[in-house]
Amino acid sequence: MHNSKKILTPQEATVDMNPMLDIVFILIIFFIVTASFNRETALELNRADNTANTIQPKISPVFTINKQNQVYLNNRQITLENINVNVARLAAVGKINSISLRAHPLSEHNTLVTVLNAIKEQTDVPVSLGEALH
Repeated sequence: MHNSKKILTPQEATVDMNPMLDIVFILIIFFIVTASFNRETALELNRADNTANTIQPKISPVFTINKQNQVYLNNRQITLENINVNVARLAAVGKINSISLRAHPLSEHNTLVTVLNAIKEQTDVPVSLGEALH
């Protein structure tokens, strides 16, 4: 009997790595697809409005009508046409809490109504009426 077994020498022994590489790539793809990536969490900041940080002075202007029907704002004479502008300027400088309007008993009713209308066109703050002393 003849022995037909052939003994392989180390030069002839080879291992095919292609199936192993296929499995490795399939596993890598599986882990990439199933992995859940967490985004870095950032702190949420509540930024305050710039208007809230600024302190607006509280203003209470005083309008006075004398017996010659001249109008004064904080003891400074103004014209009837400039009441709107002056109230708007005061509102830009600070927050108007209330407005005081003092009219002389001998002043005309029309002047008082004109001043009130001009004030109310610019702001809706309360207006207190009083009597001017001089």
